[in-house]
Amino acid sequence: MKLNEVEIGKNVSDLIVRVVSVAPPRIVRARGGRKTQLTEVLVADHTGTTILSLWGFGQGAALSAGLVIKITDGWAKEWQGKMQLSLGHSGRFEIIEDDESLPSISELRKRAPTDEVSE
Repeated sequence: MKLNEVEIGKNVSDLIVRVVSVAPPRIVRARGGRKTQLTEVLVADHTGTTILSLWGFGQGAALSAGLVIKITDGWAKEWQGKMQLSLGHSGRFEIIEDDESLPSISELRKRAPTDEVSE
């Protein structure tokens, strides 16, 4: 699956993307009023970019720009008019070996929107 094949409201069964940037984690109030941590990760492949929202304390701590991750059993949603990915309850991501099949980090940074996520 590629980013341009992901549909809002649908499961993301298997997606390999490169991390372009990771925003500093921030504390937010989740539904029900409890506090949690949100880390937004700008990810990309040959076909586009989107935000991966990681919910929970410590989620995304091992991620940095340039890494390649595999998202399994994620979810696509719309937030403020744009598609975002999340893991939901059963989804996960893993850092995988870079086989150089994805564009380089410098290529992706040229294409990525600069106002969405900073390092």
